[in-house]
Amino acid sequence: TTSSFSSSLCVAGFWDMYDPEGYSLWFCDFKYNEENTVSFVTMNKVGGFLLRMDLCRKYAFGKMLVIGSEPPFKVKGLWLFRGPKIPKFVMEEVYDMALYDWAKVDLSDAAQKERVSAMIEDLEPFEGEALLDAKCFK
Repeated sequence: TTSSFSSSLCVAGFWDMYDPEGYSLWFCDFKYNEENTVSFVTMNKVGGFLLRMDLCRKYAFGKMLVIGSEPPFKVKGLWLFRGPKIPKFVMEEVYDMALYDWAKVDLSDAAQKERVSAMIEDLEPFEGEALLDAKCFK
């Protein structure tokens, strides 16, 4: 289909242009997924987080996924930040950052690179589960 073609084209373009010297990729996993029992509340939580991230719009791109067809819903994300680390001002100013476990993507690990591509494309199922929602921060 056109959608899957353009998604795979987008991912290929991302990897062609990605500069690992100037940017870093990070996975985030919400620490308290057991609290995510109502779908619209979980999606609103993610939306609020993205609003509070507005201060780093010039330095970041993010993709947040709400995963699962039944509660508790899982919240996972992928973030691209300028520089080798998450900017200090983001960690200090956006209180939601502490609600997530952050792990730098290891591009030498093919499984992690594939996970990055799946998150960019909104591939469903994602890690064996339905994708309830995907939000993009740009």
